[in-house]
Amino acid sequence: MLVGANNAGKTNILSAMNFLIGDRYPMPGNLQDSDYYNRNTDLHIKIRIDFEHGYYRFIEFDTSRPQYPLNVQDVRGQPVRPFNNAMREDMAFAYVDASRNFEKQFGASRWSLFGQALRFLHAELRNDAAKLDALRKSLGEAHQLMETDLYKGFEQHLREAFAAQLKTARYDVSFEFRTMEETNLYRSLFPTLVERGSPRSPLEVGSGVRNVLVLALFQAFAKSFRGDAVLGIEEPELYLHPHAQRSLMRQFEELASAGNQIFISSHSAHFLDVSRSDRIVLVERCEDDEEEVCTQVAITSGEELLALRKALHPGREMTVESMRSFIRNIRTAEMTEAYFARVVVVVEGATEREALPIYAKALGLDFDQAGVSIVGAGSTSAIDTLVHLYEAHAIRRYIIFDNDVENDQEKTTNRTLCRLLAQPEADVPPAQIHNDFAIVDGNWEKQFQAELDAMEVGLYAKLEGDARAALGIAPRRNKPLVARFIAENLIERGMPPPFVRSIVEKIAAKAAAA
Repeated sequence: MLVGANNAGKTNILSAMNFLIGDRYPMPGNLQDSDYYNRNTDLHIKIRIDFEHGYYRFIEFDTSRPQYPLNVQDVRGQPVRPFNNAMREDMAFAYVDASRNFEKQFGASRWSLFGQALRFLHAELRNDAAKLDALRKSLGEAHQLMETDLYKGFEQHLREAFAAQLKTARYDVSFEFRTMEETNLYRSLFPTLVERGSPRSPLEVGSGVRNVLVLALFQAFAKSFRGDAVLGIEEPELYLHPHAQRSLMRQFEELASAGNQIFISSHSAHFLDVSRSDRIVLVERCEDDEEEVCTQVAITSGEELLALRKALHPGREMTVESMRSFIRNIRTAEMTEAYFARVVVVVEGATEREALPIYAKALGLDFDQAGVSIVGAGSTSAIDTLVHLYEAHAIRRYIIFDNDVENDQEKTTNRTLCRLLAQPEADVPPAQIHNDFAIVDGNWEKQFQAELDAMEVGLYAKLEGDARAALGIAPRRNKPLVARFIAENLIERGMPPPFVRSIVEKIAAKAAAA
């Protein structure tokens, strides 16, 4: 799963794969000026794909090799030449880009998605002698029915006209049905929609329906013809509502379980599973050593993530599967948003999540515009898991948690978070605001009460009472709604608490450096 901000390079990765093993033979003449960095065609382009299994070790295209830009090696490291279409079929890449070009995908070209399907259908039929003989017999009978008097007269007139022009030649001419030619066996196939019993061409309906049909072709191809297909799809969420997106992702999971490899680029959280962070490839736009713009990716494995977890919890028995099971139990939809963010703020619960963006926007930091996501862990004990998830993909993090203690479990959690943040371990770590984290004194409400009462005695109690009265909230219930109400009221008064202002400044600095 390729994720990241717009213009990070996700499409470039899929396009490069498609150029090398997609629907056209990789030739320098197929490159456009826009394929070169800054449209500078004096630069060279190099694309390489390595294979872990099968006959090939790698395939590489390099414009700096003027005589033979394509370099293919087998598992022994020996060059493979010539690289022909039969070899290309072994590693063919079926790709559906964001344009969802219906005519292209359902075209009968040898390398279109539908064209590849037709080749598989034809190959199966050619290998079934009994069916092929029966088909030839049936087609022969059909051809006889088609030889009407008008047909026979037309053929005779063609023969006579041809003979009149070439009286000395030993040639004759007649019509021959070419249905049995390889390229014609299945070329008459075309998808037809049925609406209330009436057939309709897909070209007559909206783009949303055609998009679904292209996705269906993508899935049907993988299920029917290849158990080892390499498939790529860009933004599968297009035109699909959230339920359909989740359903589609489950179908992709089935294809992957059947042995297919699927590369997906997406901006939708519905296609991300934080419990399988090994499947997430974070794509970022950055500067290289020469201060040129480049794309880099951050990936991790289950074993690498497990190593982080074990280093923080040396006495805890964990496996990759038990770790993933725990993450599945605590995951929420908002946790996936961090993979699209420049900075993620990990907080303990919904109170901070609801209130902090309000203060930040009033103080000049719009979280959405700055690419800042705020994620509630649900409890302090889950914070370190989320931090490790995001750390494994090098996502910039800011952590906020309370230092209050009501039982031994909370003491243990606080000591764990201190280790995580490279701070001296303590049951009750001191409240502080750091460049990478903030520890709230007591909890969010207690910190607010102390700072607001220092500005105006009884102010917090008054605002809390106003919130519960205005919203009809009983005491000690719906703290996030109360926090939001207080935040909006304080912003109207121009009175953001000092500790919130300091936290926002730290987050803003981290976002600016991203």
